[in-house]
Amino acid sequence: MRLTGSLLRRRLMLQSLSVGLLLSSLPQSSQAQAGGRAAKEEAWPIAQSMKWFQEQQIGYRLRGQANMRWFGLLLYEARLWTPENFDSRLWADQSFALELIYARPLEGAKIAQTSLELMQAQHGKLAERDRQWLLWLQQSFPNIQEKDRLLGLHRGNQGGCRFVYNHQTRGDIADAAFSRAFFGIWLDPRTTEPALRRSLIGES
Repeated sequence: MRLTGSLLRRRLMLQSLSVGLLLSSLPQSSQAQAGGRAAKEEAWPIAQSMKWFQEQQIGYRLRGQANMRWFGLLLYEARLWTPENFDSRLWADQSFALELIYARPLEGAKIAQTSLELMQAQHGKLAERDRQWLLWLQQSFPNIQEKDRLLGLHRGNQGGCRFVYNHQTRGDIADAAFSRAFFGIWLDPRTTEPALRRSLIGES
């Protein structure tokens, strides 16, 4: 679908507000050092993630990865893990894992609120549904520290998803619509980050 100028501006404004909401939870010291302080040691190396999947007997491979930045500020590294025969055109119907490795502290409540807003941008607003979605998001996302890992496992046609924080399962959500909307933040063609999507699905 071709975006009109007004629709594109609306999406960019939503993106700005959403990321700004996230950044408002950063400690002032972290914001002051945003000019490129890099972690001395890699958090969650790919080999460590591969080992985790093997231990869980999940046969995924790394499909693609990308960094999420905002005005040069690194928020997290995203990695998409998929079966060998993954088809990005049918992403919502297939099983996969989205892994986020965070570069700085963020409040779980702010992550939940921002996620809901991005889900609403694609699926509209429904009061009762959105209250339930926000509750699930709040339960799934703890306060994040630098180098923490959040992993979302999308079950595709089986329905629902699971969230894992570092090595700890945070919860299982059986609602297929919620799972599609959440992972659509990154993988739906309507995403506010099309370049990041292309990198994740291996098209860039």
